[in-house]
Amino acid sequence: MKTRFNTLSAAGLAALLAVSGYAVADDDHHKIAAIAQTKVTPAQAIATAQKQAGGQATEIQLEGKYGMPVYHVEVRNGQQEHDVYVDAVSGKVIGSKVETEWKPARKAAVPLERALQIAQGAVPGRVMDAERDDNYGRLVYKVDILGSNNVPHKVIVDASNGKVLNSFVDYDD
Repeated sequence: MKTRFNTLSAAGLAALLAVSGYAVADDDHHKIAAIAQTKVTPAQAIATAQKQAGGQATEIQLEGKYGMPVYHVEVRNGQQEHDVYVDAVSGKVIGSKVETEWKPARKAAVPLERALQIAQGAVPGRVMDAERDDNYGRLVYKVDILGSNNVPHKVIVDASNGKVLNSFVDYDD
């Protein structure tokens, strides 16, 4: 009975992983399709979102939802976290929402838009996503780029000095 339960659990886990892998692949497919439609650069979307929210961008994601590409830009202003949605074709703000976080975000010496430039200098291509993250006390940007050869890459940029810490092909994301 115990062996049968373990076999069923393993089969269930395998099915869940297969479905999750499909979801990730499907999400990448939507991002790649969205990139082809964009006329607005990530830097332009960040500038628009920062003007709307009055803070510093910490994250940007290109989403290909409902047949249109949209940048989801997270902007922090003290304890306020603004989610600003920018149409990636027209550059207009199409929505936003505000939440209060329990603590203010750490300040980065290197702004997100500069980190994107640095990452694209290391790996030429189109930015799909970028986020600021705290890796063991070190503030970094993790930038996902669809390389000019249509291969996904991840570039890690130090948020304190702009140095590229790592760059690799990233089929998992």
